[in-house]
Amino acid sequence: MLLFESFVHRQRLADVIARWMVNRPQPGDLRTLKTVVNYNFYMSRVWVDDLATQLLREFHGVEPQLFVMKTKGQLKDFAVAYPSSSTPRIEEMRKKYVQYPEDFYRDTPVDGAYYVKTVDQVPQLIGMHRIKRFRRIAEKGARRIVDFLLTRIRANADALAEERANKLGIPKSQLRTPQAEMAEEFRHAERRVVKGIRRGTIQAELRKSVIPDVVGMKLIVEDKEQQRLLDILRAHAGCRILEVEKHSNEYKALNLRVEYRIPKQLLIDRPPAGRYLNVLAYRGFDPATVAADYRKFVAEAEDTVSFEVIVSTFANFLESEIGRCMHEERVLSQRAYAEYNSNLATNIRHLMDYLLSLCRAPSMADLTDVPIKLWVKYMPDTIDYLQRRLVLSDDFFFDTVLEPRVMPPEQPPLVADLAKAG
Repeated sequence: MLLFESFVHRQRLADVIARWMVNRPQPGDLRTLKTVVNYNFYMSRVWVDDLATQLLREFHGVEPQLFVMKTKGQLKDFAVAYPSSSTPRIEEMRKKYVQYPEDFYRDTPVDGAYYVKTVDQVPQLIGMHRIKRFRRIAEKGARRIVDFLLTRIRANADALAEERANKLGIPKSQLRTPQAEMAEEFRHAERRVVKGIRRGTIQAELRKSVIPDVVGMKLIVEDKEQQRLLDILRAHAGCRILEVEKHSNEYKALNLRVEYRIPKQLLIDRPPAGRYLNVLAYRGFDPATVAADYRKFVAEAEDTVSFEVIVSTFANFLESEIGRCMHEERVLSQRAYAEYNSNLATNIRHLMDYLLSLCRAPSMADLTDVPIKLWVKYMPDTIDYLQRRLVLSDDFFFDTVLEPRVMPPEQPPLVADLAKAG
């Protein structure tokens, strides 16, 4: 069960994902999915900006300026052009960035904003916020599900080894199993888990997997001032610090998991309008009812969410954007390394990506059958075809271009019919 803690109505979303994993969609699931995801993406922008502005205003004593960013290049360009401190290492990074800007993933899309204050008529970066994009949410959710299923497969494999040891009358620790037999035992254990998914019985075993950082905030604060920021955060009536983690390797920062009481009245007073209302209309929502539906959605939501706050010095921030621990390099490393990469794991990634892509598609029609099943083998072309059909049906396109020259032959019997006949 996946709980996106930065979202409200998160249990409803978790229930849909759990059902779709075992191909048990219910009427209204697609509308629930699109409503929870799209409304949260809108309202998250409102509450995270409101909170960031409050914290930065109190910390710096001035009203922060906000700049919307759509690519990481906008943020990196600004930080390099207006450094808030200078060291030989900072100057080395800035020089390299100016010489070779194409090496720094400047076109990486991002959904967020950065905040600036002016010191002696020079702008200075003081913070930013971002909301994970659909693909990154899908990746993170899939990784949590895969980790859980791998744990179940290993437990099954261990049970099979225990059975063999009992038959031999020896402790399991004394088993000496050839590599090929171990691999077959793992595949057998995997088949047990796949069978549980196909039958729908795996749902009862799904543990709660929390994803706390769909929404994130980063504040640029030098070491000697960080305690004052923590004091401000703890004193805020709506905030409670749940966890503090200090990173001190190449990536250096203070990571906080914060519970936040969302400002419901502020959110209710600002329903989707303008361009975002047009986006929702394209995605299948009725513009005439969005405002009322959204206000009801907020009123019935949980009171709190959890999100990530990163506190970093300017030098360490620059290292994470253009230096030794560049964020994009870390993401690519995560994608390249997967401990478990079987057909089952691949399908989970495809399903999560498809599920969130549906939130952008125009249709609100219910699905009676989830097109990506975890127990079926697919070519990448099949997944690509399903993704493209969310926007434009290939069947429709080809039907309008080509006319059959001869009458099509009679349809062959389906596999299911052949199985019954056999």
